[in-house]
Amino acid sequence: MARQVTKASENMYCQARLKAAKWNKKLLTRNGAAEVIGCVTGESITKYELGLTRPPHDMVALMADAYNSPELVLWYCANECPLGNSCREVPDMPAERALIRLQNSAVNLDDALSQMSKIMDDGKLDDEEVLLLPQLKEQLLEVRRRIDENLVAIEKAEKSGHFS
Repeated sequence: MARQVTKASENMYCQARLKAAKWNKKLLTRNGAAEVIGCVTGESITKYELGLTRPPHDMVALMADAYNSPELVLWYCANECPLGNSCREVPDMPAERALIRLQNSAVNLDDALSQMSKIMDDGKLDDEEVLLLPQLKEQLLEVRRRIDENLVAIEKAEKSGHFS
């Protein structure tokens, strides 16, 4: 019987593994996860889950695949990858909610595109337009986050055969 996780309970790699253990009991233990993933030891998974070492990006991809957790890759890119400062993590949510959030952001996208076309019309930026750029950037990043939420839902459905 697997022991209760304590120190690693807040770790994303551990959370993803334990969530996946609901449908694959081998993932209840780190050694079982190592067996499912392949090319990694239970000791390495322990180090990743305790935050003692950072897994390489290819290992994160393997864990995300084994755990059917594509959002783990986005979390890694947003939080641990040194190049990922422009990436945003995707919260875990039902596919229906992700779709509704994307549909609701369509108005914001239309607004941002309209503002951008007005700004770009003369090909120059005046002082007022420069002040609008951070707001436009944030609007577009929010739409991208919502698209990423839907892409995660699609990737999960492709692997599991259903939307959850």
